[in-house]
Amino acid sequence: MKLKQYIFDYFRKRMPERNPRFPHLDRPLKIMLIYESDVLERNDSIKSIRQDLLKRQMDVTMWGFVEKKETTSLVLPQSRVLGLADYNFFGKPKEHVLKDLQAEHFDLLIDLTPRPILSLRYIAMYTDADFKVGLNLGEGIHDMLLSLPDFTPEQSEEASPEASWLYNQIMNYLTTIKSND
Repeated sequence: MKLKQYIFDYFRKRMPERNPRFPHLDRPLKIMLIYESDVLERNDSIKSIRQDLLKRQMDVTMWGFVEKKETTSLVLPQSRVLGLADYNFFGKPKEHVLKDLQAEHFDLLIDLTPRPILSLRYIAMYTDADFKVGLNLGEGIHDMLLSLPDFTPEQSEEASPEASWLYNQIMNYLTTIKSND
């Protein structure tokens, strides 16, 4: 595991310097939503979050990750669940995944990952987005970090915040903070 983390840190340090632009939520935005998928890949809470964003006139793309070799979800332009087969031995996404990911530009990345999952950290790092927001998991990928009281990345999966709660916190901050652009 330490080798995979070392390799991730190597690629993270090689990423170009970012110049983030705060999103204007009163305009239609193109949003990338990344999340940890449930084992059955139903993701009902994520689908309700997507519906909320669609009601706000946002264009939403969702990418999830489930820790199993083969996924059962269809690969669609707006929705995808990645599995272990989409990553190489060192934990980095395979070239076809990176090509698909970097083919689009997003105004906003919303990372609903409740714990440090290396596979999703790569997705967050390689997503071409003007602004990235997520939990403070200690890697410095996001432009706006949320810290939760009594929450540390080392906590077990059972203690993780629900995706919908995290989404509500993120949207609360994004709508409260006004951009100077």
